[in-house]
Amino acid sequence: MRLTIILTLSRMILMKRILSAATLGVVALVISGCSADTEAETDAITVMTSTYPLEYVAEEIGGNHVSARSLTPAGSDDHALELSPRQVTDLERADLVITLSGYQNAMDDAVAATNPTRVIDAADHVDLREREELSGHSELHEDEEHSDEEAADDGHSHLGLDPHFWLDPARMAMLAQPVADELADIDPDNADEFRANAEDFVARMEQLDSDYREGLSQCESSTFVVSHEAFSYLAFSYDLDQQAIAGIEIDTEPSPKRVAEVTALVEDAGVDVIFTTSQAERGLVQALAEEAGVRVDVLDAAATQVDPDLDYDDIMRNNLAKLRAALGCR
Repeated sequence: MRLTIILTLSRMILMKRILSAATLGVVALVISGCSADTEAETDAITVMTSTYPLEYVAEEIGGNHVSARSLTPAGSDDHALELSPRQVTDLERADLVITLSGYQNAMDDAVAATNPTRVIDAADHVDLREREELSGHSELHEDEEHSDEEAADDGHSHLGLDPHFWLDPARMAMLAQPVADELADIDPDNADEFRANAEDFVARMEQLDSDYREGLSQCESSTFVVSHEAFSYLAFSYDLDQQAIAGIEIDTEPSPKRVAEVTALVEDAGVDVIFTTSQAERGLVQALAEEAGVRVDVLDAAATQVDPDLDYDDIMRNNLAKLRAALGCR
């Protein structure tokens, strides 16, 4: 009996030692893995951007040498960005910040407060245009003017410039060289790769632009209706007529006068779909669409990446297909 007990205890002690050794091995592997990950993260150039399109440019040109992240959460209102203290700290520590001044006040304030070492302001490179120029008329609707004045008071002023340049692939291409040059300055050993990626990026944006021009060149209609004024660059570049229910801000409520105008336009132009720029905006136009007897669909404004499986190129090509169907293009 005593011998059995001794043998049992011996086996238990031995098993405990084996399990302890195994546990230590696992812990060592985890620590080693974490160290490797930390080292990899340290080796990568950290890039913080204000929106997804800027993140996309950084990733496409930086490749595996870059760790890029947008500060605007997926599916959120990009115009009303708010930053946490942690995000501001991340911004200060980043190797490179890519932003668009005059677009998101929270981002402008954070950049001014932290003064990052390297900043690319897309506004310096992408040929931003006045809203009046893009829309093709000199005067906005009175309700839109009023909404913009209120937006300025709330800290969302756009100073008359339309920020949504990324919906024009030709303007997206304008960012390639500045980003490549800055990355090359940070990491000279991979400068040739950055510049080659930039050339490839420009070529792909030119192809996307060409596909849009060809795809929208022969259509029964040129008018599309959208929940808010996000596609002005796209409409301007491809000779389309964007009719927005609300102004440039997502949360701007349209006046009854504007709703009546759009309802009449839907009937007169034979429009069979009203686009929203995201699923979150569907409620803004659902009642109007039901009254007009048309359907609602999403024309993605691409400020954030809602579906991680769809990148900027995918989003733009999905938008092209939806526009072609809506406009009766051949």
